Amino acid sequence: MRIKFLSVILSFLLMSIAISSCLDSDDNYEYSSDATIRAFGIDTIGKGIYYKFTIDQLKREIYNVDSLPVGSDTIIDKILIDTLSVTGRVTSGLNDTLFNTSDSVDLREPIKLKVHAADGVTVREYTIKVNVHKQDPDSLIWREMAALPASPVSGKQKSVILKGELFVYTSSTTAYRSSLSTPASLQWSLINVELPEGAKLNSIVSFNDQLFITTTSGEAFYSDNGISWTQMDMQGMQMVTFLGGIPEDKVTGSKNKLTGIFTKDDKNYFCAKNLEETSWQKSEETIPENFPLEDIYSTVFTNASGIKQTVIVGNTKTATADNTEITTEETVPWFTMDGLTWADMSTPTDFSCPAMKNPSIMYYGGLFYMMGGDFNIIRTSRVGIEWNEAATKFRYPTEIKVTPGEKEDDKDTIEYISLFKDKGDYSLAIDTKHYIWIVWNSDGSVWRGRQNKLGFK
Repeated sequence: MRIKFLSVILSFLLMSIAISSCLDSDDNYEYSSDATIRAFGIDTIGKGIYYKFTIDQLKREIYNVDSLPVGSDTIIDKILIDTLSVTGRVTSGLNDTLFNTSDSVDLREPIKLKVHAADGVTVREYTIKVNVHKQDPDSLIWREMAALPASPVSGKQKSVILKGELFVYTSSTTAYRSSLSTPASLQWSLINVELPEGAKLNSIVSFNDQLFITTTSGEAFYSDNGISWTQMDMQGMQMVTFLGGIPEDKVTGSKNKLTGIFTKDDKNYFCAKNLEETSWQKSEETIPENFPLEDIYSTVFTNASGIKQTVIVGNTKTATADNTEITTEETVPWFTMDGLTWADMSTPTDFSCPAMKNPSIMYYGGLFYMMGGDFNIIRTSRVGIEWNEAATKFRYPTEIKVTPGEKEDDKDTIEYISLFKDKGDYSLAIDTKHYIWIVWNSDGSVWRGRQNKLGFK
């Protein structure tokens, strides 16, 4: 019994010695070398809007891809960094002062933050840059460009974009062209074109890197370079005009289509052709009396179902029995998905687009716009049905007229007068960089416009 008791005491002594030995040993801890910023964000801008920031860990740069709106300088000159995720401590300034996220900072210019890892050795420095738009994204900015070397002769002229070049056809034998590789300047060159006899300049359509044109005798031609023209096989159809192209649509499975109007027995019908095929499709019903036949402008719109629609406007050639033209009170766009069936986009009078002579239409920056008439007001619509005056930022180039108030306390009257008002006939084209090109018949002047946001990277 005594032996058992001694063995228990001995076991306790050995355990005490072991514990004591462990307590007397030095502990080795390894501190983290992580000195990265894992998340970053600033307080809201404007109406509670947060902007996402990108963290480039290789370059150690933090920036916002989507620039802040114009005028944000007055907000970010004193703003909080409300998100800053690190494992160590952060310092800033020449003296490496401990950074406090409760203090506002001035982000109008890039700032640097140093992240110190827990190991006390590793340090990474990040540059914080907040991008702010220098231009109002919604403003339409115009610039007068180099005019044509000679004004167009009397009659219509036509401007089209073909393979990165702007062509202006001024007669059946002459045209001017300029590369758009440097849109800030135009270098016009005169070219002798081989347009077919009786070619109707206002019928030229640019589609799928080709130009198409009809003649007064009902023939049709195409060109790959804008200079030489090849006759098309119209399978006996007498063409009135081409209307536009319908781009390939992956939703419906349709291929690139060219659309137009042909005449038979003094009646007009729609026609369309897949560019990969030779045969034309023909509608069986005659076109509506108020369908535009001249000076067609077309644009492409993707509807809510993801299906592409071609929308056109133009001048309606309608006359009564005594050959007097019928005046219309509104300009109505028409749309199609197959080129054979067209529907008008008419609306109650209160929301219709007022009648315009030589209207042009574009789906531009997410909205429809209509130009033309006396060039005093641009009309706009979300889906091409209800039309209103475009925002003041989206207007023709203007000159400002200030009329002082009659009395000392009266405010001045400010008027914005369109430089295009009553300028006459024109032709319009839009290139792949979203520049709107307008060429005027009266003096050959050329203007270029673009909404700022469509030029942002």
